[in-house]
This record gives sequence, structure tokens and C-alpha cells, in this order.
Amino acid sequence: MNKLRVLLLPLALVFGTIAIFETGSRYGATNMRAYAISKQLHSLTQIRISIQNEENENAQVPVVPIDQIDNLIASGSILREIWHLSAHAKETLNNTLAFVLQARGCENIINRLKQVRESEGTTDDEQEQFDTIIAAIKLAQIELIDNAESITKTVDDVTENDSIKESAQ
Repeated sequence: MNKLRVLLLPLALVFGTIAIFETGSRYGATNMRAYAISKQLHSLTQIRISIQNEENENAQVPVVPIDQIDNLIASGSILREIWHLSAHAKETLNNTLAFVLQARGCENIINRLKQVRESEGTTDDEQEQFDTIIAAIKLAQIELIDNAESITKTVDDVTENDSIKESAQ
């Protein structure tokens, strides 16, 4: 019995250290993912807007597919619900999502996701995932746009960027 007690303390310390390290890694990775999604959404949206402006018609810039922007919006909407996201990372992600959701239009994103869900013959598990993503996007719209009194930290003026509201193809 004494030998077992001698082994339990070091074993508990090892498992405790592993748990702390794993929690810290998960926390840090989630915050970095939020910053990355926010930055990608901002840059892709700005590239797409600059391509659609008349002054840049002759520019040799690759066209950003709207599906890529929609996928990032879906990822960001899911990610913003994670409890261990830091306040600054969540604020950055929320500001970018609010801007892009206003510019792109929540209904356009949801309609495209529903078309993808129906066209690919998805399984029940995949349909549940699509429903979760759609619910997260609707929640993000409600919290960030509908219930927000005013968005003070938008990335750019949304009124001049209505060109993203194209229908999904």
C-alpha cells in the first residue's frame, strides 16, 4: 500500500501537467484561429470589393470566389461560440463578422448553404452539421447586427461595399 501511495503523487503531477499544457494549447490555438479567420475575411472581402470597383477593372488581381468568403463566415460564426475564446479575439472576430454579414447578407449565405446541403445528397450527420452552421450564422446575425445599437468598429463603410451582395452561384 505504501508503494502505491509513493507512485500516486508523481503520477498525479504528470497527468495534471499534461492537462494544463493541453488546455493552454487549445486556448492559444483557438485564439489564433479567430485572428486568422478575421484577417482572411477582411482581406478577401477587400480584394473582392476592389475588383468590383470601376477604378480597378484593369487590375490583374485574381477573383476571390464567394464560396470561400461564405466558408470563412461559417467558420467564424461557429468559432465565436466557443467559451475559451479571449475577449480581444472575440471582439476582433465579431467586428469583422458584423461587417461581412452586413455586406454579404445573411440570407445569401444561408441560401447557398442550403443549396449545397440539398445538391450533394448529404447524410444525416452532414445535414445536422449544416443545420448547426446555419443556426450559428443566424445567431451571429441576431447578436451582431439585429440587436446591435450601432457597430462602432466596422472595418470599412458598409454602404459603399454593397457589391458583395450578389447571389450565390
